[in-house]
Amino acid sequence: MADAQRRRLTVGQNPLGPSGKSVGGVAEILGELLRADPKYEHVSSIHSVTDTDGKKTRSFGEKNKGHLKDKTVGVESKYTTDVPVAPVPKMDNVFFTCNKGLKPESPNQDSFMCAVNPKKWGLYGVFDGHGPNGHDVSDFAVKKLVMKFLAEANFEANPGPAFTKAFTQCQVDIEAAKSEGLDASSSGSTCTMVFHNIETDKLCIAHVGDSRAVLYDGKTVGKLKVVHETEDHKPNLPGEKARIEKMGGRVVFDGYYNYRVFAKAGMYPGLNMSRALGDVVAHKEAGLTAEPELKEIDLAPLREKSEQLTLVIASDGVWEFIKSEDAPNFLCTKDSKALDVNPDTVKALAKKSWDSWMEDSDNEISDDISVVAVLL
Repeated sequence: MADAQRRRLTVGQNPLGPSGKSVGGVAEILGELLRADPKYEHVSSIHSVTDTDGKKTRSFGEKNKGHLKDKTVGVESKYTTDVPVAPVPKMDNVFFTCNKGLKPESPNQDSFMCAVNPKKWGLYGVFDGHGPNGHDVSDFAVKKLVMKFLAEANFEANPGPAFTKAFTQCQVDIEAAKSEGLDASSSGSTCTMVFHNIETDKLCIAHVGDSRAVLYDGKTVGKLKVVHETEDHKPNLPGEKARIEKMGGRVVFDGYYNYRVFAKAGMYPGLNMSRALGDVVAHKEAGLTAEPELKEIDLAPLREKSEQLTLVIASDGVWEFIKSEDAPNFLCTKDSKALDVNPDTVKALAKKSWDSWMEDSDNEISDDISVVAVLL
C-alpha cells in the first residue's frame, strides 16, 4: 500500500466538505458579450462544466463540457439528457482533454477553457482546483477570468495588464462569493491562461501555481526545442519564499516531496504552491498571492526558422511524472517521430500521465489530468 503521506498532494490534508454551486460557464458569458458587442459575433468556445455525477464520475472519465456555437449555448454530458445541446464548435488546431483522477472522494477538480475569434485571437486556460471545494473555485475562476479579461478595453493590444487586473479582481470576487455559497477559505485553484493575438502574432502567458504552459518549436520528436516553459510557483523559490516570509508566512519542508506554506500561527494551510486563486486563509495569513507571473513572446521571429510552433498547457497531473521536453514523445502517432497533435495523441499524453500515477501509487491514487494543445 502506498504511504498516504508520500502522495504529491497540493495541500497536506484534504478534508471533505460540502460543495458550493457552479456559477455556469464561459459559453454563457460569451453569449452575453456577443449579444451586446458585434466584435464577439464569430467567437466559439469550449469549456469544462462540473460533472453531473460529481465524485461518482468514473476515474479517467472525460469531464462534461459546455460550448458556444452560432450564438447557441449548449452542454455536452454523458450523464444527463435533459440539457440543451448545440453543435460542437470546430476549432482548427485546438485539442483538449480533461480527465478525472483516481480519487473516489472528490469530483474532477480540473477545469479548462478555449475561446477563438477566427483570424483575430485565441484564449486558452487550464485550472487545477484543490481542497474540499476546489472544483467549485476552478469553475468560478474560469467564468470570472474570461469575463474580466475580455471586458478590458485594451486586452488585445495590452493583454499583460488585462490579465493582472483580471486575476487580482477574480480573487476579490472569490472572497466575496462566500455569501453566495462558495467557501474558498481552504480551497483554491491554479490558473494558467494564454492569449494569442493572431493579428500581431504575439503570445501572452499569465499563471499562478503549477499548471504549466510550454511552447515548442519543431515537428520531429526528439529534436523539438522548448522555447519557453512557465516556472511552477513553489514556496522554496527564493523570490517566492522572500515574499511569503515578508507577508508573515512560513515555508517548511514536509519531509517527503514538497516545501509547503504555513501561517505564522500554526501548521496550516500546508499548500505546496506559493500563488493561487482562492485559498483565502493562505492569502490572509501565509503570504499567498493571486498576482500572475507574465511572459510575452513575439512569435514572428520564431516563425522564420520554425517548422511548427506548438503550445501545450496542462495541469500538474501531467507534469508530475513527465518532463516538459518529453511530452512531445506522446503527441505523435504510433511508430512515428513526427509531431502529430490531434484528439487521439492529446488523449495519449493524458493516458501516459495516468499510467505513471498508477505505477507510482500502486494503483491507489491519481491526480486529475488536463491538457490543452494548440498548433499556433
